[in-house]
Amino acid sequence: MTDSIVAVMVGLVGGFAGGLLGVGGGAIYIPAMVFLLNEEQHVAQGVSLAAIVAAAIVGGATHLRQRNVYLPTVAQVAPAAVVAGFGAAFLADILPAEVLRRIFAVVIVYFALSMIVGALRKGRGPTGEGEGV
Repeated sequence: MTDSIVAVMVGLVGGFAGGLLGVGGGAIYIPAMVFLLNEEQHVAQGVSLAAIVAAAIVGGATHLRQRNVYLPTVAQVAPAAVVAGFGAAFLADILPAEVLRRIFAVVIVYFALSMIVGALRKGRGPTGEGEGV
């Protein structure tokens, strides 16, 4: 498969996962670009962030139309997120790629384990059976 086809597939899978699961796609985009497209960690993260902007606009507009967005909370969260985003981008730019890759791996594993533990605490097994289903 050519890199162009792989890149399109990465975009489709990441966009679908982001829209369906709300993961932002970065959990898909970054590892896929590093391992399948041989991009450097910094490049993969930059491309992921740029792609996520477009997906977030579409997803945000859809949720806004469906009245799933509470604008007062957005007004409180967004300024801090923008400031933190600039700070984190600056930090990511000065960190070596290997350190950045390890931090990313720890964060992904932490969120995966948190989701698994949360699902198990609610009594939902892998089949979706259990309390509240």
